[in-house]
Amino acid sequence: MADVSDPGAIRALAHPLRLRLLQALAVRITATATELADDVGESPSNCSFHLRKLAEFGYIDRADDATGRDKPWRISDPTQNLLPDPEDPAALEASRSTGAAIFEWDVATLRAGHARRNPPEWRGTTIQSGATLIVTPDEARAINDALVAVIQPYFDRLTDHTLIPQGAGVIRLVTASAYLPEHQELIDSEVPAQSGGREQADGAGDR
Repeated sequence: MADVSDPGAIRALAHPLRLRLLQALAVRITATATELADDVGESPSNCSFHLRKLAEFGYIDRADDATGRDKPWRISDPTQNLLPDPEDPAALEASRSTGAAIFEWDVATLRAGHARRNPPEWRGTTIQSGATLIVTPDEARAINDALVAVIQPYFDRLTDHTLIPQGAGVIRLVTASAYLPEHQELIDSEVPAQSGGREQADGAGDR
């Protein structure tokens, strides 16, 4: 997983066409601007411009066997982790705006996916699920790590199609969570102080 901290590189992902190009290129592994233009329904020249922008910030590069005028591109890394410098206001703002753009694109993708009727073999394979949880920060991070661990084994198929099993297809899996500060005061009032809990337990044992 590639960590992205440069504000310019983070902002480069805010354009919806670039997100579509990255997804199409990830599925193909290598593709020319002309091939990707057919996939996303845009002109080859427009796709070439945005592909060059993605390459400028290291998201894609030319394939090893690239030849000819319309040389194929490939994904540099199938996953990106936006990690802005918490002390850099420009990086934080870039991360917020880009995160919002990616979220909107994901919502649109999921809305379209859930509206269509899947073929029989794919019915019952996609989900829409949510949960409100009470967890500590460390537990929230552990949940994040566990979700990444579940999907990590499938990333290799985006760079090596020989690993794809018969009957496979493409899904868009979105994982997201949000801290809800408006409930913090109530939760704090409901949790007894740790020292008080021990004292009560000790006293009960004496009796």
